[in-house]
Amino acid sequence: MVDAAARPLDQEITTARVGVRAAHRGLGEERDRLDEEVRRLSGESDLPPPAPLTRTTVRTTAAGAPLWRLVAFHEGVPVAVQAAVEAALEASGLLDAWVSPSEGITLPGHDTRVEAALAAAAPGPSLLDVLRPEANIPVPADTVTRILIGVAYGTTLPSGHQAAVSAGGAWRLGPATGTWSKPEPAFIGALARQRTRQRRIAELTGRIEETDAALAALDDQLYELDARAARLDADQAARPNHRELDARRRDWDRAEEVVAARDEVVRDATMHLARRETEVADALRMLSRRAAEHGLPTDRDRLRSLSGDIERFRDLADSWVDARLTAATAAERARQTAAQADRSRRIADESAGDAAVAEAKAVGMTARLQAVEATVGEDYRQIVARVAEARAERDRCRDDARRANRLLVDLEGHIGELKATSSQDAERREKAVAARDGAAHRFRHLCLVGLAEDAGIAPELDFGDGTKATLEAARATAAQWPGLPHALRNLGDAATRLSEAVHEARGHLGVRADLALEPDDDVQLFTATLDGVRVGATGLLTTLTQERDRSRGDISTAERRLFDQILTGDIRRHLAARIRRAGELVAHMNGHLERVRTASNVAVQLVWDVRPDLPDSTRTARQLLLKDPGRVTESDREALHAFFRGRIEEAKNSDTAASWEEHLGEVLDYTAWHSFTVRLDRADGNGWQPLTKRLHGALSGGEKAIALHLPLFAAVAAHYEDVPLGPRLILLDEVFVGVDTVNRGQVFALLAALDLDLMITSDHEWGTYRELPGIAVHQLLTDGNDEAVTSARFVWNGTGMEAE
Repeated sequence: MVDAAARPLDQEITTARVGVRAAHRGLGEERDRLDEEVRRLSGESDLPPPAPLTRTTVRTTAAGAPLWRLVAFHEGVPVAVQAAVEAALEASGLLDAWVSPSEGITLPGHDTRVEAALAAAAPGPSLLDVLRPEANIPVPADTVTRILIGVAYGTTLPSGHQAAVSAGGAWRLGPATGTWSKPEPAFIGALARQRTRQRRIAELTGRIEETDAALAALDDQLYELDARAARLDADQAARPNHRELDARRRDWDRAEEVVAARDEVVRDATMHLARRETEVADALRMLSRRAAEHGLPTDRDRLRSLSGDIERFRDLADSWVDARLTAATAAERARQTAAQADRSRRIADESAGDAAVAEAKAVGMTARLQAVEATVGEDYRQIVARVAEARAERDRCRDDARRANRLLVDLEGHIGELKATSSQDAERREKAVAARDGAAHRFRHLCLVGLAEDAGIAPELDFGDGTKATLEAARATAAQWPGLPHALRNLGDAATRLSEAVHEARGHLGVRADLALEPDDDVQLFTATLDGVRVGATGLLTTLTQERDRSRGDISTAERRLFDQILTGDIRRHLAARIRRAGELVAHMNGHLERVRTASNVAVQLVWDVRPDLPDSTRTARQLLLKDPGRVTESDREALHAFFRGRIEEAKNSDTAASWEEHLGEVLDYTAWHSFTVRLDRADGNGWQPLTKRLHGALSGGEKAIALHLPLFAAVAAHYEDVPLGPRLILLDEVFVGVDTVNRGQVFALLAALDLDLMITSDHEWGTYRELPGIAVHQLLTDGNDEAVTSARFVWNGTGMEAE
């Protein structure tokens, strides 16, 4: 059984055997065909007919012969004339035309025939002057003579006859005419046919000898391949068992994977710890600076105590503010109550005086009443009753007076409260009027600086307009967007989107326009400078739209010229040359990459092909660009037209303000049609596979490094190809971590083959590999007592290390 190490060589031998045997079989068939043709030419007395048209008549069963077998040239006719006459007859179709011995015989099928009865004698010289009937022919000589007399002949093409041949190779048959030439006659005359047959036999014999030599070389190759296969089988049979070595190698690879994984975890943890330590140090410095600025402690317990004291102080302050507000309210109420009490006291004093007067009157009246009662009888009692009623009425009036006084006091208090409220309302009204006037002025200002125009509205306002007109314009503006959110959070989001849109627009417009967001109080105003003129968003949109329309017109008028230049001019040749050069460069880089295989037989290559996300028309256009212009058909031309027309339509419909030249550069950017893919071969029977995350994760640490480094090296070398005389620097830090020694030597050999100027740093790599022709090593040294650093220089010459 072929093991993994011998499998590539065995496959190579098997493939070579199959190829050599296929070539041997093809050459053998070619030699048999040549032998058959030589035997046929050697056994026949005549040549095969001269390249006839497709015919269906079977001439072998018909009586007669073609014209070239029935005639021969007269003695003394120059060879050049013989060749010209034969060429004219062959071009006109008369040379191989069939001549029957009897008139009116019709052959079955399709063929070209010459009828002597249809030949009219030429008025002057004819072909009989240079040709004669052959002896012992299957057609009567008189028939051949009449045919020759029916074709006019001359040094130049004769006129006045329907069939004519000249000594210069010109011919005419009715309205058809033409010329032809050949170096010597090959069919007319037995001697000419014999020379042609011998020459053809000699050519075929030479080709047979070449074929025999090629077959002998293939036999030698087969013998050598069989010997190599036998040696491989013998070497494999004598090879010791390698299963234990493979097991140890797999254990080593797994251990390397574990170590690499753990190293990565440790490295991540170390980096995380370093970031956290840096953050802690920054926080401590910030804490110390803030504590020094405010005279605060930095101890955690004291800060916690201070924080509690601050919270208690904040609570006490809030309580004091509430109590202060309550006290102020109570003082105001006490002042109002004292004023009301003073008013009530004055009223009470006045009522007390009235009561004293009334009481004095009552005493006098009582005395009089008693005196009257003593002297009066029944009338007195009536008077007493009336007095009692008067007293009751007086008491009721006093009660009404007290209630009126209390109501008066309440009304005065309510009047005081209303006066205070009226004062506050007047103050608030003045503030509201001032705010309204400020908002109106602000609204007019924003409308006049272009914000309204940019929003798509056009309120007719001026700085002299009144508040009412401004209010109506503001209401009309708000009515256009009744559901538009305008909270602070929404305004902040809108400002963020505006900033992002301006940043994106700057990237599209470039130097064409200078975009800016200028602060105006609490808003950001968008302005653009075009050709030294400041405009708003609407002005910018109008200008760019006009430029876009003009550029579309430029594209429409120029795209016809572009198509012709692409299909036939320098642009097509330049694009094709660029694409071919890129393909050759990728193939050249893959040639270097093929030399590097890991210990586990892993190899890497690059594929430069049309991007899979693009339509099929892109691949078709690429193939047509690389096609020979002479082989481009009309359908190919239409496909190429459709492709570039679609690309130009995309440029037309783009929202950028790019010029026609910039659009054209985008259309012809062939690099945007392609993408690079890294493929991996693990020699496991699956062939070349795209390097995906999943496949990369299944590799060992060394294989991962190889899979990532080799494409980058090839890319760097390809980048330097455009500047062949410039430096080809490549700098690497901690080079080839996790890659075994054998693969390192191969990678260094690749770097040398790519002619890259390598500069690396490492704490373990010395570059002492036989694949590396030379490298200078500088080892940094310290004496351990101070911070001085020096270096010792060593040179690797490909075989040994030399100190300098």
